[in-house]
Amino acid sequence: MANKLDLNIFNSGVRCVEVGRLTDEMIKFLNLSRNPGSIVLWNDRFKYIEKHKNDFQSEEDYYKHIQEIPNIIENPDYLGLHPKDNSIQFVKRIDALMLVGVRIKNQGSLSIRSYYPISDDQLKKHI
Repeated sequence: MANKLDLNIFNSGVRCVEVGRLTDEMIKFLNLSRNPGSIVLWNDRFKYIEKHKNDFQSEEDYYKHIQEIPNIIENPDYLGLHPKDNSIQFVKRIDALMLVGVRIKNQGSLSIRSYYPISDDQLKKHI
């Protein structure tokens, strides 16, 4: 099982943290033309993700799920490409279905764009 994201990491002045890897297996499954690489979460994106805090049952629930980002990337239940916005979608059911959106680039590190819960109906539409 992947490590949990240390939510205090950005309080220490760190600007970005690696939360996972795009593997050869994922690249082949998604039919991408790039090499494996790091998936990172930038401090400003973490702040952006906080706008979804109200989508969770409680603040504790929000933080519990945020810590699971590395696990979702390493062990997704569903992996796919967004049809319009050039991103990879990692989806895993923790207590709720959680979606991690990662911007696709041809080289270098990949960055998390978004993270939020989705419904079963939304997952069916994505599939």
